[in-house]
Amino acid sequence: MKLEGLSFPDNLWYAPGHNLWLREETNGEVTLGLSAYGVALYGDIFAFTPKRVGVSVAVDRSFGVVEFAKAAASAKSPIAGTVTAHNEALSGRPVLINRDCYGDGWMIRMQPDDWAGACQQLLRGEQAVAAFNRQAELDGFDPQDESVQALKWKS
Repeated sequence: MKLEGLSFPDNLWYAPGHNLWLREETNGEVTLGLSAYGVALYGDIFAFTPKRVGVSVAVDRSFGVVEFAKAAASAKSPIAGTVTAHNEALSGRPVLINRDCYGDGWMIRMQPDDWAGACQQLLRGEQAVAAFNRQAELDGFDPQDESVQALKWKS
């Protein structure tokens, strides 16, 4: 799926209000990362500081801080759970989020409190793209703007 040149893989769940993607792993954990739209909004990411492994995170509470060119923002979780891992590679190379947000740029893994219930609040496929499109309109997102980083890293 695509929106204004941004990719949204069909195999992922999305939380457009949080600008995040989620993927259920075979062991029941859930991997979270910044969506291509989130990357485009933030621009160059200079650092990601996650919560420690073992910390419980409630819905809409921070699982870490993302630092970018002009500010920093809390990365808020769309699901409740316990942090089980964070992407160590990001401490030395936060640009991985910009270059490969759906792969090597993942942010954290969590053991969800109620994945089945959480899925009812998440979107996939066309519904996710439509929700990101509505958000882009509200944000006045301009993909032609040269500062839109996600478009620069396309291969």
